[in-house]
Amino acid sequence: MLEAKGAEKALGLQTNFSEEEGLWELSLNGLKVLEYVYRVPEDPNPSFRLVKTAGGQNITLYHPWDHPWHTGLFFSWKYINGLNFWESMYHGKKNFAVTDSFLPMKNDAGFRQELSYVSFEGETLLKESRVVRVEQESAGYLIHWYGSFTLAGKSSITLDRTEYTEMTPWGGYAGLSCRFDRNFLGPVITTNLGSYTAEQAYAKPFKWCDYTGKLDGYVEEKWAGVCLMDHSSNLRHPSPMLTYDYKDLQFLHAAFLLDQPYVLHRGETLELNYTIYVHDGQADSHLLHSIWKNVCS
Repeated sequence: MLEAKGAEKALGLQTNFSEEEGLWELSLNGLKVLEYVYRVPEDPNPSFRLVKTAGGQNITLYHPWDHPWHTGLFFSWKYINGLNFWESMYHGKKNFAVTDSFLPMKNDAGFRQELSYVSFEGETLLKESRVVRVEQESAGYLIHWYGSFTLAGKSSITLDRTEYTEMTPWGGYAGLSCRFDRNFLGPVITTNLGSYTAEQAYAKPFKWCDYTGKLDGYVEEKWAGVCLMDHSSNLRHPSPMLTYDYKDLQFLHAAFLLDQPYVLHRGETLELNYTIYVHDGQADSHLLHSIWKNVCS
C-alpha cells in the first residue's frame, strides 16, 4: 500500500511513496504520470519505468523484448573500469547500482537518492548522489535530474562507452536515456540548431534536443514528445545527443562520453545536470529555448 507524502507546492502535483516496494509515484491533476522504481531485481539501474504526458499519452517502454535492460527513462554508465553496468543483468557479470538511501522531498515533488555502483565481486567503485525534482510547465512538466559522482575507493576510475566508429555506428552511449514507446517510429527531432530527422541529428552536440512522435489510435494527427536539455554548467557542454530510430528501437540519449572516456580522480566530483520536458503535441522551438534559457543556462 502506497503512503501519500502530501500535496506539493505546484497545484496538481501529488506524490506517493512505498519504501517496501521501492516505488515513488507522481500524479498530475489526478492522473499518474510517473513511476520510479529502485528495487526491481532484474534492473541493473533504478529508473522511471512509467512516463506519461499530462494528457495521458505513454512515452516510455520498459523491459522491451529487444533490449530488456532498457528501463524507460534511466541513467546508466556503460563501463566502469571495464565492467559492464549497462546490460549486466543479461550479459556477463552482475554489476549493478545499489540504493543506499531514498528520501522523498517534503516540500517539493521529488526525491534524493544515494547510490553505490557495485561490481560482481562486491567492490564499490563509484558513489552517486541523485536529486530528481518535478514541476509543471506549460502544456507538460519538467523533470530536473542531477547526479553527483565521487570515488568510493582511493584509486581513480575510468567511465567508458562502446566506441562510436564506422564499425559501431550505434555506439557512444553511457548516461541519461529515454527508451520510447513504439509509437515514436519516424520521429521529428527539433533542436536549438533546427529540425532534423533522427539520422541527421545523431551524435551532434545540442543544448536541447526534442524527440517527438506521431501517436497511433487517432483519426486526426496527435503528437507527444520529450525534450532533453543539457545544462550549460555540464562538463563537455553542449552534449552530443544520440537519436536512434530503428525498426524496433526509438531512443534519446545525452552522450557525455561519446568522444572520449572520462577519468575520475581521487578528491574530484563529477556533476551532471539535465532537465527533461515531457509534453503533448508537437515541439514548440520558441518554448523549448525559453525553458532551456530559464533553467539550464
